[in-house]
Amino acid sequence: MFKAFFKERYIKKKYKNFVTDEKLNYDFSKSPNRLVFINAAIAKIYSNKKSCKYLEIGCDENKVFNYVAVPDPFKIGVDPVQGGNIKATSDNFFKNNSDKFDVIFIDGLHEYEQTQRDIINSLEFLNVGGLILIHDMLPLDWKSEFVPRIQKNWLGDVWKCGYELSQSINLEFKIIKADNGIGIIKKLSEEYTYKKDLEIKDKRFLHFLKIHKKLPIIEDFQGIKYILNSE
Repeated sequence: MFKAFFKERYIKKKYKNFVTDEKLNYDFSKSPNRLVFINAAIAKIYSNKKSCKYLEIGCDENKVFNYVAVPDPFKIGVDPVQGGNIKATSDNFFKNNSDKFDVIFIDGLHEYEQTQRDIINSLEFLNVGGLILIHDMLPLDWKSEFVPRIQKNWLGDVWKCGYELSQSINLEFKIIKADNGIGIIKKLSEEYTYKKDLEIKDKRFLHFLKIHKKLPIIEDFQGIKYILNSE
């Protein structure tokens, strides 16, 4: 207990310019987890085209990858450390990839610039009408958002990509209020623009508190409807 107390005090002193006691009051404890929404997306693709090619970026212990409703020959999981079926960084995977996918789940390194690259690369290899799901878009406090990681429960600054996606063209985007925030991208056309924000890179949780209500956040039941109503 004393060790935890002094660690907390040290962190607050070291990062005093970013510390705030304000938190978001979203309650994820009773919401469906990410696998529910991923499998809903897969079911929707199957209903449209009777097949689905699935890609997962960041597999870790395969808590998602092993349970997605896609036969093994039609799913690829990329992780440089463990899990999945391809041991590689996502950057290297995309450099050598030629496949197209219908559903992509991004849960790799929770840092803005890497996640941004993963999203942009995924869009290139996503079929029109396909969906991308992104984990960890709604941090609740400054410590879970802060980069570099300073505690076990870590979402990082993935939310910055959510802000950029909300400004983008020919990409429908929502954030589902479930399981730490699940972003959903619908690719409407091969002619789309991911709009980068050059000023957001160095922003932290205090800025997220100011802008999060402007993001397209929906309830979990609305998220399921949104996915199943995809064209």
